[in-house]
Amino acid sequence: MKYYKICTGDIVAVCKGEGEDIQKPGDEVQAFSLSGVTFPKAPPGLPSLRHLQEAGTIRLKEISNPVSNVTSHTAEGKQRDWLSLLLREFDLKYITYAQILEVEYEGHKRRFSVTSISTQQSDLENQEKLVDKLENLSIAAQSKLWVVGWDSSVLISGIDAHEPAPAHKQEIEILAPTSAITAYSTVGGLNKQIQQIRDLLEIPLTRPELFRYFGLKPPRGILLHGPPGTGKTHLARAIASSTKSSVLVINGPELSSAYHGETESKLRDVFRQAREKSPCIVVLDEVDALVPRREEGAGGEVEKRVVATLLTILDGMEEGADGEGRVVVIGTTNRPNAIDPALRRPGRFDREIEIGIPDAEARFSILNVLLSNTPHSISQEQLRAFSSRAHGYVGADLGAVVREAGTIAIKRWLASPDGQKDHNQIPENLTLTLDDLVASMPAVRPSAMRSLFVETPPVRYSEIGGQALVIQKLREAVEWPLLHPEAFQRLGVRPPKGVLLYGPPGCSKTVLARACATESGVNFVAVKGPELLNKFVGESERAVREIFRKARAASPSIIFFDEIDALATSRSASDSDTGSSHEGVLTSLLNEMDGVQELVGVTVVAATNRPDAIDSALMRPGRLDRILYVGPPDEGARVEILKIRMKTMTVEPNIDIDALARLTDGCSGAEITALCQEAAILTMQMDINAPYVSAKVPVFCK
Repeated sequence: MKYYKICTGDIVAVCKGEGEDIQKPGDEVQAFSLSGVTFPKAPPGLPSLRHLQEAGTIRLKEISNPVSNVTSHTAEGKQRDWLSLLLREFDLKYITYAQILEVEYEGHKRRFSVTSISTQQSDLENQEKLVDKLENLSIAAQSKLWVVGWDSSVLISGIDAHEPAPAHKQEIEILAPTSAITAYSTVGGLNKQIQQIRDLLEIPLTRPELFRYFGLKPPRGILLHGPPGTGKTHLARAIASSTKSSVLVINGPELSSAYHGETESKLRDVFRQAREKSPCIVVLDEVDALVPRREEGAGGEVEKRVVATLLTILDGMEEGADGEGRVVVIGTTNRPNAIDPALRRPGRFDREIEIGIPDAEARFSILNVLLSNTPHSISQEQLRAFSSRAHGYVGADLGAVVREAGTIAIKRWLASPDGQKDHNQIPENLTLTLDDLVASMPAVRPSAMRSLFVETPPVRYSEIGGQALVIQKLREAVEWPLLHPEAFQRLGVRPPKGVLLYGPPGCSKTVLARACATESGVNFVAVKGPELLNKFVGESERAVREIFRKARAASPSIIFFDEIDALATSRSASDSDTGSSHEGVLTSLLNEMDGVQELVGVTVVAATNRPDAIDSALMRPGRLDRILYVGPPDEGARVEILKIRMKTMTVEPNIDIDALARLTDGCSGAEITALCQEAAILTMQMDINAPYVSAKVPVFCK
């Protein structure tokens, strides 16, 4: 025993000339023939052990009475995993059929019997089908000795025999296949993306032999990325359910687990199910939560192991002739840069398809889908016009708009006499109207713009007096590209990228920018220059990049930089203390407006009363193309301003506006507005019950 390093209780092979026998402690004196194992080169008087075959999958069955009844699938799965781990760590070098293993779990001893042993991991499917047959066979005729190695796995069939796919009912959703027409009818505005994905999926899943004929590897994965609410998950589910393949939908966060090795085990089980159900599509929703970047500080050891496991699984999908080309992975995320770069290469995620912000035509298609089951009285022309006004709205936003409009229609009917009479009967003429859609838009902001300072200023050009030339230039720069894009394409020119409004304070520069956004109907982002400056290195530049990124996502949009001289100070004029900070912000502005990435759908409107302090690189054509002077109003402009201001005031009927315009020579628009305000205050001081502002107020008599 010392020579072979064995002790009491070990399993030993005894040579008897015709083969080898196994004798277990406590058994009667008998031997099981192992004719396939021989012991060559035995020393005199003693047999010599040889290298036995390593066990791949060891299947056990519990023969002891269960200590408790486990009703929860999750608890049952954890019990099975813990028992498998305990048995896997069992100090055992050799194993054979019918061997009894005993472990202690939660204070109770559990006994398991070996029912089957396979050599390869791929034999698992066949072993599951033959478990019952193996149990009925004679062990004496099947006995053989195996080596328990590091790659040996342990499965327990007694606990989860009733559950074919354990512990994943909540994480995995199986979709029933439907026809392509039915599935795609619920997706609007993504026809181009649908065609791309169908070209990538349908042939590999239906005719994989064509790829093998040409010696090509079919696509293994597709990554759908884009802003939130654009329909990535909805598109993945629709395409998956439209094929005749099996579909497994996995939510990345739900698959994650705090237990050591449990997430990796779930991943392997998911793809094992996919191979069993081949052809199959696996949809990994929010894949960035499952496989984040493995850079330092980006995640812990658990995340790194999960990423490595998924990489191994995706590479291993190419092996096996039976299932080759029959399993495809679709990942969805709104943070593609948060995914580990190793996944974003051909052979894993072969193609990356962006699901961007829908344009006017796509919004029209989405609204048609959303209103298909809603009674409405909106014509196609009205719906198309409404779609062209919903700039920056994604599919989820439009769904919220329709839901809000439906609520308005319901409240309108409930407030009517018919709605108050009978609450149990719904009239047939209760429909959604265009006014309901328009009224619901202010309550729903575009998703991409909610984290920014966004406002819809209710200012019109008609409320601004004396700036007809500036208003016309603003219309040409902002409204014409939206209303007449074919004219720009026909003439081969690009619309202006930026407009600079400069002039003395109080001459309606900011009001002009607000009115421009209101009249054009685009999203408006107001940025105050000093608010972007941050004392931490790189934060000011990051804030500038983030503003432009979200403005692009919600395009067409206007970014209004008020007091831009605080951000884009001339590099020659900046002092040594703040020069580096301002230069970084200025460089970010220059790159965003006219850098490698083209600025499309975003117009920059800036205002300042110190144009000499702005860096000259920002004021060249291609960045701030149009530089408009907004000066003090002349006499005719002052007449317009006084008329506009007095429309909302109660003034003496015979007041001479022309005389007031002559008296206010040299005043700005803000000073004229303040003059009218002061006249009203003085009138109240003279007589709090005055019916109107008198023309004899001292302010008007100066």
